[in-house]
Amino acid sequence: MTEGFGLVVNGRARAVRRRYLGPAPFWASHLPSHAVSVTHTLEELDDAIARFCARNVRVVAGLGGDGSLHHLVDAIVRHYDHASLPVVLVLAGGTMNGLARAIGSGGAPDDVLATSLALLESGQLPVRKLPLLRVEDASHDVLHGFSFATGLVFRAFETYYRRPEPGIRDAVVASLLPLRTALFGGSFYDPVRLEINADDSGPWMSGAPHTLLASVVDRPLLWFRPFGEVADHTDLINVAATMMRPREIAPRLWSIFRGRCRHPGVRIGRCSSLTVRGDCGYLIDGDLYRPESTNVTISRGPRMNFLQPTA
Repeated sequence: MTEGFGLVVNGRARAVRRRYLGPAPFWASHLPSHAVSVTHTLEELDDAIARFCARNVRVVAGLGGDGSLHHLVDAIVRHYDHASLPVVLVLAGGTMNGLARAIGSGGAPDDVLATSLALLESGQLPVRKLPLLRVEDASHDVLHGFSFATGLVFRAFETYYRRPEPGIRDAVVASLLPLRTALFGGSFYDPVRLEINADDSGPWMSGAPHTLLASVVDRPLLWFRPFGEVADHTDLINVAATMMRPREIAPRLWSIFRGRCRHPGVRIGRCSSLTVRGDCGYLIDGDLYRPESTNVTISRGPRMNFLQPTA
């Protein structure tokens, strides 16, 4: 089965460098060298996926963080025929690994890889089919991923990435910024102006929303579940937006994180497409994008099968 299997390792991911790039990496006992590509740039990732496609690799595994997976699926979409996309195995090699948990392949990557290869050898393919999120900017450049965020979520992640080696503590500090700033002041709530339209039917919510999160999974960022207990709507995009003021957000922060807030300044739902315009940058999975202004169309991309060895 390893002849149809390929592994891409993001050699720049902090956790991967620290834990897995030693003299005897865990994958060496499972896979031949030609089935593994350790990449350090997006160009190297693109070349690796092109080689896998030429070899007709049908299962592509990625070891890295949430941002690594975003770029992996984007490269797969560029090189493979959309009618015959490979199965993707997400190995949790990052600091947070929210997407691996959400998709059903969380856990120690060496154990998950061994379990997945055994399942493939036995002919079992426990998979979850998801549409990718397609993000097209004003220049018609297209990226694929799982989650999009702008507004205050973007500002929180900017704070998280200010440290050269951010970890769990930094993630907690960033997630509590709305509460801390509401209590003690600061620039976190400086005005953000967003214009959000859904399904060509008008504004997603009345008023002036300052934060938007859209995703094809129910747990898009860290440990947050902002859409609540949603069913597996494979044809729709989960959307949450808010225009709540600081003093309204602070006492409701946990209910917002868990998708349980019923304040009129919050709207949670689903749609097929969104257009978003704003005056701050945005986030696709673990990666920050900082255009002068945001002007994007968000829609459903091609469907992809994800291996679920630990679901």
